[in-house]
Amino acid sequence: MPEIHDSSDKGSPRSRAKKSSNTILYFFILTVFLLTAGFYFYLKTLAPQEEAISPGTGETSLNANPSGTLSSIAESGIPRTDSGGALPEIKDTSQPSPTSGEEQGADTFVADQQNGPLNSADGRVIATTVDPQTLITQLNTFYTHLDSVAYMKEFNLSQPSKEHFSKLIQKLLDNPPIVTRETDDLFTLLKNTAHFFRILGKKNILILKGILDREKGSFEEILQSFYALTSYPEALNKAYSIDINSNALYDYAGFFLHTMGGRLYLFRRDSNSRMVVSYYAIRIIDDANMDGNSRHGIDIRPGIASLIEEIENGGNTLHMREMYLNKLYDLQEKYN
Repeated sequence: MPEIHDSSDKGSPRSRAKKSSNTILYFFILTVFLLTAGFYFYLKTLAPQEEAISPGTGETSLNANPSGTLSSIAESGIPRTDSGGALPEIKDTSQPSPTSGEEQGADTFVADQQNGPLNSADGRVIATTVDPQTLITQLNTFYTHLDSVAYMKEFNLSQPSKEHFSKLIQKLLDNPPIVTRETDDLFTLLKNTAHFFRILGKKNILILKGILDREKGSFEEILQSFYALTSYPEALNKAYSIDINSNALYDYAGFFLHTMGGRLYLFRRDSNSRMVVSYYAIRIIDDANMDGNSRHGIDIRPGIASLIEEIENGGNTLHMREMYLNKLYDLQEKYN
């Protein structure tokens, strides 16, 4: 009589091997799930910290009043602070400018005539000067403005904003992000995603967020001045004790254009800020290419094409839109 084998024999070597294989597979899937969930919830908890609203004072934001920012020079004749004081105006002395009732009696800063600022298509002043002292004066004017407004007093800075933010800039330059092989491991990706929060801390993130919320109208001019000053490291060091590091600048430019952490950070900002930061990141990498110092070999052609399209379709409120596009067209032709 044929022998009947029990196919459900749990002790057979084949079934034990299959069970062990399934256990390893289940454990691997569970591990991936837990890491993914942990990363997701980490980002969810980090974003509110960076996006938190700064202390309110009940005052009207400068951003709500176009005449309350440095970029409103051509619109209203003279920018005003929250306290009603006038900020110095940088004028193009090589051509007459329209006058208004507000401009009468206002303090003005006259730039060097040879290297003076130009006007954009909409009449706004664009500081294209190569005189570092003019750039320093413009930045110092902004710092003085910050020290005078009520919302900054809520942050209780222990020193003038010029000294405080100069130290923050140096700290960032001393601790650049990771640009290459970012996705090789989860820890590196997490570090990049939380880069600014790790280096600057929660309080400084809130301060910067408060300034960006209220001073959006000045963002383009201030960033332009800082970028221009990077060509004068000695003047930058003397005025702000900032030891500029071209390698660190290159790393930050690559971070914003080339890494997941940098792109995630930019896409949490408003579109104008994202476009302007991307523009100067492209300029910095182009500068590095010109100097033969493109350490990571970053290809900026996709970034140029993408930014041109974004500015053409959604950059109508940028103060220096035409300047950005003209330079980007030149770079596109240069690299293609």
